[in-house]
Amino acid sequence: GVFEQEHTITNTDRAVGGRISGAIAREHGDDGFQGTLNLKFKGAAGQSFGVFNIKGLHLRMEGEVNDYMGKGMNGGSITIFPPSGSAFAGEQSEMAIAGNTCLYGATGGRVFVSGRVGERFGVRNAGVQAVIEGSGDHLGEYMTNGVIVALGSTGRNIGAGMSGGLLYLYDPMDQIKSYELVNQDNSDNADRVVSPDGEQQLKELIEDHANRTGSPAAKKILGDWDMHLPHFYQIVPPSERNSRFVKPPEPPPQNVDSTFKREPVLMRSLPASSTNTGSRYSKRTHMGLRSLLLRNCVGEPKS
Repeated sequence: GVFEQEHTITNTDRAVGGRISGAIAREHGDDGFQGTLNLKFKGAAGQSFGVFNIKGLHLRMEGEVNDYMGKGMNGGSITIFPPSGSAFAGEQSEMAIAGNTCLYGATGGRVFVSGRVGERFGVRNAGVQAVIEGSGDHLGEYMTNGVIVALGSTGRNIGAGMSGGLLYLYDPMDQIKSYELVNQDNSDNADRVVSPDGEQQLKELIEDHANRTGSPAAKKILGDWDMHLPHFYQIVPPSERNSRFVKPPEPPPQNVDSTFKREPVLMRSLPASSTNTGSRYSKRTHMGLRSLLLRNCVGEPKS
């Protein structure tokens, strides 16, 4: 079934959702819960909003959240968006709507933040798919799996120690390369999106972000997708190089007649009539020709 409820919270309310996830896990295990809990909040959340979030639990926050949002989450979703008219709203806002070290050690679920986040977003992310609209330093630090899409500017030291997962970074001013914002661990692994599957993954996440948050930044990019797609960088650690979300499409096979089979040269023989006694070529001549072909193709026999 589906259960919905709304609450107003303040920054003294810490670890919101943690006890609910624990109760679900005790009863159903990590993946056994088949219901849906939609919890809506307004205000300002304290630290660790959505900690250990579990499958089936969907938290929606109209307001700001503090550090460690989504820490250890393994399912469900967390959606953060600003109240209308707040200082967090607007493409040019430099204020962070979510704090530092979000998604620390998270392993699954989805997160959508309509606004900027603090430093170390996605540190040790091991499976969450997230969309944000800008970040501080150290984005994707020690990341091992999952996907993070940033629709706004980012700080320095991107992808430090990142060994898995993917980052998609919207960079129309080409600041990532100009200012060397990617850590040397992955500085050679920043490329444009060339895989059709990668493009589809990126677009679907941005569409989901726009639908859940009403993000003007997401709607702007989707409104002229072909123009904005070339402005995305994809940070790809070596472990992801063969992923279908990274590799360019295979070239089409050449148009070759599959019914044509070439007979090996050494298997050819002279016409039967030419080996008859009294013909122009005798059997001895025929065998001499075969011996000559063998020497030219495979070399002289070793003594």
